[in-house]
Amino acid sequence: MRRSRYLVVLVVLLLTAAACGDDEPTSSSATTAKEASGPTLKIASPADKATVKGNVVNLDLETTDFEVVKADGDASGKTGHFHVFVDKQPVAGGAAIPKEPGIIHSTDDPVAVTGLHPGEHKLVVVLGDGTHTRIGTVQDEITVTVEGPSVDATAPATIAAGAPLSIDVAVEGVTLVKADGDTTGKSGHLHALVDRNPSQYMGQPIPAGDAAITHTAASPIVLTGLTPGEHTIWIVLGNGSHVPFDPPVLDKLTVTVG
Repeated sequence: MRRSRYLVVLVVLLLTAAACGDDEPTSSSATTAKEASGPTLKIASPADKATVKGNVVNLDLETTDFEVVKADGDASGKTGHFHVFVDKQPVAGGAAIPKEPGIIHSTDDPVAVTGLHPGEHKLVVVLGDGTHTRIGTVQDEITVTVEGPSVDATAPATIAAGAPLSIDVAVEGVTLVKADGDTTGKSGHLHALVDRNPSQYMGQPIPAGDAAITHTAASPIVLTGLTPGEHTIWIVLGNGSHVPFDPPVLDKLTVTVG
């Protein structure tokens, strides 16, 4: 009898302990999963620590629960675009993402990071909404080594209507000369393409005679006659036959006139 009574008491105690266990707080892993709900972001390629020839890194990006669109004012956090911070720390979640050198705003996938000089670079990708505000803290990052050669272009973000645009171009790894037929990759010259996508000229000569394309072996490059509005200007390094370098050597500017 006494032994049976002890067994009953033991069973009751065990059942009480199990019931109390059901009232314990949610596990940390469950809490993390809940906090991590929302858009995700991943750099699919290149791999971290990759080495890239030329000076362009194409970031192949993957997202979930997020629609990539141009900045349209939507602040719901469900739509927006990519922002790449080049060799700088990203802004905090909920902060405005400025438009300035070293920060790329893009709806492209892959996102082309241009104008990189030879050496190691840290690239951090975050999401921003239609007001250029960072969405949460989701991000991914890689470090890449650029072999070169390279071009790095700088110019004012805005100019007055009718004013000339002066673009300074720093070149590394190549001697700038007038087109002389040299295709060894040791020399070349610059091309400024106004509102022309350089991808259409890859593997073939960049044409002469187009008012939107300037061929030159000198820096700065001075452009005149830009119409009011926003313009995308590509600086493309080409060989002595006017063919863009492969892998490409590029930089990209956005300038507003007026």
